[in-house]
Amino acid sequence: MNWLKNQAKKLFGKTKPEEKTPEEKNQPEKEFEEILNTLLKLNILIRKDPQLEDEVMKEIEETIDNLQIVIPSMMERYPGETLTYELKKIGQNHLYKIVKEYLDLSSTSRKQQAEMFKNKIASLYNVAKRSKDIIENNEVAEFKTMANFLSTKF
Repeated sequence: MNWLKNQAKKLFGKTKPEEKTPEEKNQPEKEFEEILNTLLKLNILIRKDPQLEDEVMKEIEETIDNLQIVIPSMMERYPGETLTYELKKIGQNHLYKIVKEYLDLSSTSRKQQAEMFKNKIASLYNVAKRSKDIIENNEVAEFKTMANFLSTKF
């Protein structure tokens, strides 16, 4: 958690927002803090579930780690890009929703849905990893391709 706060502090100068007017609530640091909180809740959620396979937990955690790196970089360097928007949606909603819905299933239902769940997690993992590579290598031409893929996939 300290690492997350330090990252937010480096990027935005503070980790806890002060009272803000409604117009200021859409500022990047507030939005990133909300994403971090969602990802932290998700990490706690998966660690509390004794039935979740270690391999799946590891893949979810690596996806969370990649999103924590990619999203602030995208927000800072490419705030208006579609890829930034899609990655923020994954961090704010999609990943948490997919995992939470699966964890809420009964053991029997989990067995029936396991393969589909693993495929979704693998897909999100690959998206986060590929996005991290795009950022690290500054592959601006890949932004639109990845954004188009994401908008049809999620």
